[in-house]
Amino acid sequence: MPGLDKQKDNKHLHDLERRSREGLFICNGCKEIGFGNCYKCPWVWFCDYVLHVGCISEGRTPLSNSLFKNCEFQFYQTNPSTVAPACHICALDIQGRVYRCSKGKYSLHPYCATLQTTFSLRDSDMKIKLRRGTKLNFFKSKCLKCDRKNRSSNDVQCLSYVSSDGNLCYHVACMKEACRDNWNKGYFRPGSETNEQSKFLALQNLAPKEVLSSVGQTSEVSLITFLKLVVYAILGEPFDLIAPLFQFSQN
Repeated sequence: MPGLDKQKDNKHLHDLERRSREGLFICNGCKEIGFGNCYKCPWVWFCDYVLHVGCISEGRTPLSNSLFKNCEFQFYQTNPSTVAPACHICALDIQGRVYRCSKGKYSLHPYCATLQTTFSLRDSDMKIKLRRGTKLNFFKSKCLKCDRKNRSSNDVQCLSYVSSDGNLCYHVACMKEACRDNWNKGYFRPGSETNEQSKFLALQNLAPKEVLSSVGQTSEVSLITFLKLVVYAILGEPFDLIAPLFQFSQN
């Protein structure tokens, strides 16, 4: 069962070992980004096979999700459909392993299926919630990345992390893309230089429409705290690597 130190995977020759990996990786199972805990092939000198903990094939049991009432999701190593479905959380295409509901109505990336619906940190009073906007109840604000209230693909709407007061919003898909972009630019890499300028550039990439200074002003605290919560909710609290990006010297 997932959680053991070693696991077998039907699509790989060698047993996989549970490890904590610094930096982002692309899961060989679902083709999505991951961070931290994973299952990796120990033959590292010629194999870079890595899976999210939630993408391991052995011991996978049906899953329920509070966002989808009366649905039981079954895990599949390959898509049982003839077309690539869109994930009903991030609205991005599912290119690999998938959870499909028993009614055949919903599909989820295994990684998205485990995202917390409510998230907070001990050092913050702010909470964020994973929510779906509706025609009658769109969010107060636009996504901090794409500057839109709604993002969808083939009529599948992307869910958003929203602040408690509803004034801050971030699409799950936009944050996934922003995290990968920051990784490609070197901001989320182990050993990368973390100075005030790199912090500013990384945050500006997360919220390009906002006016951010390189020093944390009081008016920016809520925004930066919100971004921190969404990044941690998506990546799984990568404290040591990314936490310095959200720490600013004060005047």
